[in-house]
Amino acid sequence: MSQINESTIATPGVYVTEIPSFPPSIAQVATAIPAFVGYTAKADNLQPGDLNLVPTRLSSMVEYQQYFGNGPDPGITEVDIDLNNIVTGVKRNATYYMYDSIRMFFLNGGSTCYIVSIGEFPTAPNPPSYDKTDFENGLDALRKYDEPTLLLFPDAVLLGADLYTVQNYALKQCGDLQDRFSILDLLEPASWPNGATDFRNSTGVENLNYGAAYAPYLKTNLGLSVVYGNLQNKIFQAGSPIDLKNFTSSTDAQNLITSMNNLILDTTTVQNTVKALFTGHNLDLAEQWQFLVNEYQTSFDSTVTPPTDDEPKFEALVTFLYTIAKVVDTWAAAAGANRVLGDSAGAGLKQDILNIITSSLIATMTKVLHYDEAADTLFTAGAYYTAHHTVITSFTDATWGHIFTAASAPDASIYVGANLPSKRLHAVPTFTTLFNQLNKGVAQILSLLGTYQANYEQNLLQTHPVYKQIVNVVKNAATTLPPSGAIAGVYASVDATRGVWKAPANVSLTGVTALTYNIDDPTQGGLNIDAMSGKSINAIRAFTGKGILVWGARTLDGNSNDFRYISVRRFLINVEESVKMASMQFVFEPNDGNTWVRIRAMIENYLTNLWRLGALAGSKPEQSFYVKVGLGQTMIFDDILNGKMIIEVGLAPVRPAEFIILRFSQIQQQA
Repeated sequence: MSQINESTIATPGVYVTEIPSFPPSIAQVATAIPAFVGYTAKADNLQPGDLNLVPTRLSSMVEYQQYFGNGPDPGITEVDIDLNNIVTGVKRNATYYMYDSIRMFFLNGGSTCYIVSIGEFPTAPNPPSYDKTDFENGLDALRKYDEPTLLLFPDAVLLGADLYTVQNYALKQCGDLQDRFSILDLLEPASWPNGATDFRNSTGVENLNYGAAYAPYLKTNLGLSVVYGNLQNKIFQAGSPIDLKNFTSSTDAQNLITSMNNLILDTTTVQNTVKALFTGHNLDLAEQWQFLVNEYQTSFDSTVTPPTDDEPKFEALVTFLYTIAKVVDTWAAAAGANRVLGDSAGAGLKQDILNIITSSLIATMTKVLHYDEAADTLFTAGAYYTAHHTVITSFTDATWGHIFTAASAPDASIYVGANLPSKRLHAVPTFTTLFNQLNKGVAQILSLLGTYQANYEQNLLQTHPVYKQIVNVVKNAATTLPPSGAIAGVYASVDATRGVWKAPANVSLTGVTALTYNIDDPTQGGLNIDAMSGKSINAIRAFTGKGILVWGARTLDGNSNDFRYISVRRFLINVEESVKMASMQFVFEPNDGNTWVRIRAMIENYLTNLWRLGALAGSKPEQSFYVKVGLGQTMIFDDILNGKMIIEVGLAPVRPAEFIILRFSQIQQQA
């Protein structure tokens, strides 16, 4: 909108000014954008770990897997089968819940969420220990973000009693910021209603209207990702471990089991040697190389010329390159008579790896070992590695595993010196080319191992009927989850189809096959209404012919007349945040009648539209809300002198019909 100050015109001419025809409007902010806080397989974007404690916006599981990896190990500890070879039970360790909770969020209608990784899945000690400060740090990272409106942390149930500390921490953030709401899980109790009692005794009395709790846990049909390695040495019959070879007379199947066991050992060797290159991160050499290059190049961003700290960072590049080449040598050296790389059954794998090395890696590793001639010409003439090591001309069994064994690390004197910083900088592209060649070969070998595992797995399923039956049963074993992820999906679905003012209840849950505890009417009565603390707990219940429904709509402040219901609390959050964001345009505007009229009209138009949508009670708009602003109404002269514009908004939000009472009576016959 182009406007001019007509009182300042001094030059003759024709001037055009555009007069605003419409009042400013309010755009409704998003209502159901959950932020999941918990453990992930990785947290990588451009560099390893660079998304740790960084809230990241996602809209699909594909995006999640790109940045945060796959879910945790299924944690299978024992698969019990009877004497008829039928699976009778599957035992699992407590596993991490966030990955599957996010899957349930999307499955139940969610579309956009934030992920806050608080670290990779802890694996040590066994069982792992968890720290409530991890979750508190994750919640702190969310304080700076306006868009998330729901807080969830399903993995926090792993903390035990410390869960309540994290829940109180989240409720405080909601109360401080007044723009978000927490969905809370209970600890799964051994018996009811112990879980509810512990929850009420351990959750404080502050900010209760900013959270809601749900119970019990859900049994879902998400299914487990299971392969042979997850079941290895974990199959029991009559209480004792039993080898899968005992269930088949097929020589092919028995040989496959032997080869699979050996392949798992070799794959572990390969993965461990790569992972040792950078502690604490997943297997992505390219990210680590780029990190080292960036670290080196920042040396030249300082005002010091030449740089004073580039030597050790350059040496780290050379050493990393050399170490990758040596890793390949380690794999080759590990090939023994009892391993897939060395036994007759795995001759194909060994030959395939040998082909990769001889076809693409031998020349690259030779350059690394001898120091690349192209890079060497940038430094001292004649100081390359040929003087130190024998040139490799072939890669056969005679040299298998002995290429780098006796080789010393690159001689730093060749590329370290005060007069060489510019030469080192120009050598980086050459080293990057060498790295890309090595990384491609390493990726081929890792992919090859995965291909062999997949082929062995498929062949074993075809030749071993008992193994196939075990895998199918275990894959379909119910995954037990805290309900918060599915509930967040319900919030998103109801908000999208009905509106945030509709209670997210009497809605069925998708992907849920059963509940860990079936709540009846008397039990729910004790959960829904608590005269002492007022901390309502919303039940999830199974109804014959209807399925599994969310059957509660109360906040933790269940005895409050103002914010007893989730829909009322979240609707007020939404209205307050929407009006707040729209009112920002009036900051520093003249605090006079013209501005008051404009801002009042803006808010009234917004609330009128909400009334038409059914969000506000009353047969007329004036019965549903009011907006006051002005001298003598909401302000005195002192307020204006102090730069305050005070606006008062009153609302009559619709409330859910939680109890429908039908009264019947008999009437006397009239004729």
